[in-house]
Amino acid sequence: MNELKRASRECVNVSGCLAGGTRAHRRCKSLVAAALVAAVASAGISISARAEHAGAVRIMTQNMDEGTDFTELVAATTPAAFAAAVTTTYQNIVATKPAERAAAIAHEIAREQPDIIGLQEASILRTGAVAPATNVQSDLLQSLLDNLSQLGQHYSVVAIVPGLDAEAPSTLGFDVRLTTQDAILVRSDWASITFANNHTQHYLTNFVAMTAVGPITLPRGWASIDVTIGGRTFRFVTTHLDTPHPDTLAAIQLAQVKELIPAAGNTTLPVVFSGDFNATADSATDPTFATYQAVINAGFVDAWSTKRWRDPGFTCCQAANLKNPSSSLNHRIDLILFRGAFGITDIHLIGNNSSDRTASGLWPSDHAGVVATLNIPDTGSFRLTAGTPHLQK
Repeated sequence: MNELKRASRECVNVSGCLAGGTRAHRRCKSLVAAALVAAVASAGISISARAEHAGAVRIMTQNMDEGTDFTELVAATTPAAFAAAVTTTYQNIVATKPAERAAAIAHEIAREQPDIIGLQEASILRTGAVAPATNVQSDLLQSLLDNLSQLGQHYSVVAIVPGLDAEAPSTLGFDVRLTTQDAILVRSDWASITFANNHTQHYLTNFVAMTAVGPITLPRGWASIDVTIGGRTFRFVTTHLDTPHPDTLAAIQLAQVKELIPAAGNTTLPVVFSGDFNATADSATDPTFATYQAVINAGFVDAWSTKRWRDPGFTCCQAANLKNPSSSLNHRIDLILFRGAFGITDIHLIGNNSSDRTASGLWPSDHAGVVATLNIPDTGSFRLTAGTPHLQK
């Protein structure tokens, strides 16, 4: 706050300032305004993109990491082994300290001040003696909202994509229930942001895991809202595509993205797709690159590769236990892609530096987040030809 103190001293010394002299008064206001900006910047808090650029929107996508990839459950070959795997899964999730990590992500959001956030793996862990288990052990989404509120940051959940909601006995004497979900959050304390046409949808194609207790379907989907900021409207979409599996490779996620494009993209509005695509955008030789290419071929632009093409922008993945001392991010799979005449003011990663780790030494997530400031097209000057992805005058 040294800048603010210096500005105050100078204001006191400016002749006529306190008496309301016009020129001195303007000088005083300018000094204090500049000092406040400097003070906010030094505190690590970003000024809203909309305050800097009329018709701009700041977007964030973040996989929160539910703390498991289910490998133990899939590997179990008997019901007894499956129960032991449930125990391991539960213990692994608890060990990642979801509430602590949600608090770290909340601080990142407070610093970045996004208008819209797409979250993946904002999951809930419950336990109980009988089904349905109701004792909440961790709730990533609620913990995030609680911490944001404590920081004076106000966001509303405007869409939730329900995922897996599965419960099974453990070897600990209680059932373990995991509810996976994705969500869209919108800043709720800025009246200039309005939204409409909330929509969620599951994919028809989903991975079915064959386990010792029977087949388990891992449902995935997408959510969208039409957002208006500064009189300009666009559609925001978040999704979490399937992870490639040894037997299916990228076939399922490719089928999902081919559902996503004509469904969520069925609008004359400019569109932003965001989320964890599980598609390696940085390697054309990776089997999942076909998923990424399908979106590009549909007329979408990759904000990262357009603005920061020299930077690999790796977003995945840290160690499963989140304890690796140095970042192990080595692929870019968390993406912000758009269709329409958006401008890109900035795009950068968050949660990818060692200084972002929690007091326990954990990474906030196994994924880095992506934050982009986009200039929204003036839809009054463009029209989207039906059935094509190209904007025309």
